[in-house]
Amino acid sequence: MEPLSAVLGGMRLKGSIYAAWELRAPWGMDLPQGSFASFHLVERGRCALRTSREVLPLEAGELVVLFDGQAHALLSSREAPAVPLARLVARHPLVGGVHQAGGAGEPTRLVCGKFAAEGAQGVRMLRGLPSVVHLGRTKLASLPALRGLLESLAHEAASSAPGAATAAARITEALFVQVLRALMLDTEKTPPGWLAGLREPRLAEALHQLHMDPARPWSVGELAARVGMSRTRFALLFQERIGQPPMTYLMGLRLDLVAQRLRDGEDSIGEIAHAAGFASQSGLNRAFHRHFGQTPSAFRRASALEPSGT
Repeated sequence: MEPLSAVLGGMRLKGSIYAAWELRAPWGMDLPQGSFASFHLVERGRCALRTSREVLPLEAGELVVLFDGQAHALLSSREAPAVPLARLVARHPLVGGVHQAGGAGEPTRLVCGKFAAEGAQGVRMLRGLPSVVHLGRTKLASLPALRGLLESLAHEAASSAPGAATAAARITEALFVQVLRALMLDTEKTPPGWLAGLREPRLAEALHQLHMDPARPWSVGELAARVGMSRTRFALLFQERIGQPPMTYLMGLRLDLVAQRLRDGEDSIGEIAHAAGFASQSGLNRAFHRHFGQTPSAFRRASALEPSGT
């Protein structure tokens, strides 16, 4: 298994389309902050994305992804007023699989969806990606596989054919991987995080090893030797590219796996501690409380009370 697949293996991502829109200027929609990553495909026309930091023009065929789940607005122009998304959906029910709204001006067609990660590990990995990724027409021209997925996604998003929602969800999950590939090929500086680490072959191999066997009693020296580097140089490079020391990254990975097993399984906490690489249950209890603010037992009880599907 190559490094990206190894890192994504425990992420448990679900993709979906939540709306396809046919809009005529003037129009605007406010989208609230969420625990998931949002994406928007401009199938036809043009619009603007407004965040707390910038206003980004979007043209037909372009894709934007907001990995950090931040609140944002989509607008027919910078000056257009925005309406909360929930209110807009309530006012404009589906017609042939598409919401229609706006005035009598220039038309725009959008496909809006999300990448939702289950569990602490998936959320942490989403938050480790760039806040906003804009894939313009020039960039997409060099990515035929990604362009093909976007075309298929637009078709399924507006389709009423049997299984259209399921097909769109599967395409969305493949789209996530293709966007990551595009980011790994980008020559611009990537913010520190696991994706930046995967762009460096030696760090990619180290991440591969950690994700394939997180319970192993790894040391910085052993990881460095596995990738042919000195301990000091490896530790510095890991910190520079990924933004934290190797053992801190490993601890986060182990604790995320523990949280997943507490939520989904019935093994005892002692068994989970051993399987995740902790020397003792008491060691896990201390580390888990520092990271999550509660004991493993309390976390398990709270998880059992969550509604199914959260």
